[in-house]
Amino acid sequence: MGATLTVALWSVAPSGLVRDLLFVVVGLLGVAGAFVGIRLNKPPRPAAWYLLAAGQLVFVSGDVVYTWYLDVQHVEPYPSPADALYLLAYPVLAVGLLLFVRARRAQRDVAALVDSSILAVAVGVVGWVLIADAVAAAGTPAERALALAYPAGDLVLLATLVRLASGPGARSLAYRLLMASMFALFAADVAFTFLGEEIAGSGSWFDLLFLASYVLLGAAALHPSMCGLGEPVVTERRFSRRRMIGLSLAVLVAPALESFELVGGASVDGWQVKLANFLLVGLALIRLYLAVLEARAEAGRRVQVQDDMAHQAAHDPLTGIANRAAVLDETAAALDRATTTGQGVGLLLVSLDHFRAVNDRYGHGTGDAVLRTIARRIRRTARPGDLVGRVGGDELALLVQLPGTQGELVGLAARLLEIVQLPVLVGEREIHVTASVGVTISQPGDADAEHLLQEAEVAATQARGEGRGRVAEYDDALRQELQDRAELEAAIREGLAAGEFVLHYQPVVDVSTGAVTGYEALARWERPGHGTVSPAGFIAVAEQSTLVCELGRWALRAALTQAAAWRRDRPAGAPELTVAVNISGRHLVTRTIVDEVETALATTGVPARLLTVEITETVLIDHPSARTQMAALRAIGVGISIDDFGTGYTSIGQLQHLPATTLKIDRSLVASGDAGAPELVALVTQAAHVFGMRVVAEGVETVEQLAVVRDAGCDSVQGYLLARPAPAHELAVVVVAR
Repeated sequence: MGATLTVALWSVAPSGLVRDLLFVVVGLLGVAGAFVGIRLNKPPRPAAWYLLAAGQLVFVSGDVVYTWYLDVQHVEPYPSPADALYLLAYPVLAVGLLLFVRARRAQRDVAALVDSSILAVAVGVVGWVLIADAVAAAGTPAERALALAYPAGDLVLLATLVRLASGPGARSLAYRLLMASMFALFAADVAFTFLGEEIAGSGSWFDLLFLASYVLLGAAALHPSMCGLGEPVVTERRFSRRRMIGLSLAVLVAPALESFELVGGASVDGWQVKLANFLLVGLALIRLYLAVLEARAEAGRRVQVQDDMAHQAAHDPLTGIANRAAVLDETAAALDRATTTGQGVGLLLVSLDHFRAVNDRYGHGTGDAVLRTIARRIRRTARPGDLVGRVGGDELALLVQLPGTQGELVGLAARLLEIVQLPVLVGEREIHVTASVGVTISQPGDADAEHLLQEAEVAATQARGEGRGRVAEYDDALRQELQDRAELEAAIREGLAAGEFVLHYQPVVDVSTGAVTGYEALARWERPGHGTVSPAGFIAVAEQSTLVCELGRWALRAALTQAAAWRRDRPAGAPELTVAVNISGRHLVTRTIVDEVETALATTGVPARLLTVEITETVLIDHPSARTQMAALRAIGVGISIDDFGTGYTSIGQLQHLPATTLKIDRSLVASGDAGAPELVALVTQAAHVFGMRVVAEGVETVEQLAVVRDAGCDSVQGYLLARPAPAHELAVVVVAR
């Protein structure tokens, strides 16, 4: 603000001492602003800024000396000490700018150096022809040397500015202000060189360029973006069209000057022009060579990027082996070749046992390290030409081309088991894992890679079912099982659409009163040609797909519809009956389960308190997130029942943390003849009561069992002794002997 006001005063002040002093004050304010900006902003590379401020200070010092001679001594010596100060400022400023050039590039940029050299030579030869050639021929040797020194200083300054402008780095406001300051100084010098004798001492308008240079430097240093002016930047310098046009025009300067001689007869064909022409042609050839290198490097980078992208698309980022898509692609190609060669294609699936426990116990970082180690081991074991890939979170596949016999594949699978079971050292901890390996070999005519991988997965599942840590082959029996499963899944889907599924209801009876308090809804399949199919005949297959969720939605709607009918038709004063619906763990953990229950309740008009959702005890082990959904159902008033308690791994102490309202003791515990079984039933019942749960004893089939659960304090009972599950219209009145 002070510098701006001083410039305004300078513009209206009369020529002479006052105006020249104001000129000096503006220069000093600009320099002061530069030093203050350096102290305030604390740039990481202050040396360049200090040099620029020092260079401007030297210029201002020259102005002071020049003003002393002109306005006090009333003389104008040439050369004078002021000229020495002016000339000293050029290298100081150039070094400061070069420090920025060096700091802003993260790698060597020879092309930018050649570009700035071409422009400097072109401007230099023009300056020589128009200015230096004339001044060098007049005056004393000292005067001629001084006359040449100023254009030389301007040329150095211009070359440095071009070098900075053509290099990498951010174009911040401080950068633009600094460049404007230096170009203003260059323009003022050029104007003074051309018109100096005509305007010297007159305070001409071109003095504003000098003042602008001082003010703009101070403004650049004061702006906060000045800190980033020296930050290195990695950029790809390309030989752009704009740069090519500019350099082409610069290269043509010397030939153009010689052309003027031929056209106008002017004598410009000196050795200086010939030397400049030689230098420009040489620099142009070097620049062309660099442009070719840049093009080659760019092409190489593009090829590398394409290779990297192709590698990333086909490889697992964690282990570095092929991903599922690449395994399927290679398997499909191998199957295609097998149709010609007649050789089979072998596929081994290594499924790590209980790998989730490794992540849960030691953390995912350790789990990732274990996966990488096992992947490396399998790659070392594989034959040349075989492919190792990751096809699932804890599943690795080995594609074996020309596998030989099934027996040889089984032997390879056994070796894989051995190397997987070796301890994995992560840090100072030894991690032990086992695996189940599924083995399959393609049959003549097989062409579906997904199907072959599915066969290996089925075999691995079979190995897990047989006790884990073993090898299972996909043989004819498994092949038939897979086909039967697919057919059964399709039949279930069609049966749901055709309305073949029905609900049977088993009463839940209050032990103390003998009254029926509600019913458990149990799904049955009236399959044409097969009769009534119990859940054991279809639930396991439905659990392996989303069909079990569709079954759960259907059961919710059907059971609540029946509950609404019971509620509507009950005698006056009779208690309302509850209904319990079994929900699979896979269905329970879906995001939509709560909305589905609320919709079914709203559609049928049944209060939430009359609905109980039953889940098995094993759901809490297989689906840890189930507790969240259970709590959400409890929040809307739905009861939660833990079914089949005693068959899983839930301890009695864990019951206090479950958002459940009912505990159902499994029939295996009720019917057990082992010593201490009645006491165990009583212990579970007492614990459930302590935690605020009602207890239902399942599977009561004898009077003796009924006596045991009554003595244990169970609240309710259900089982064949009381009634078998039946359709709603066949339900009979049940009374328990008291």
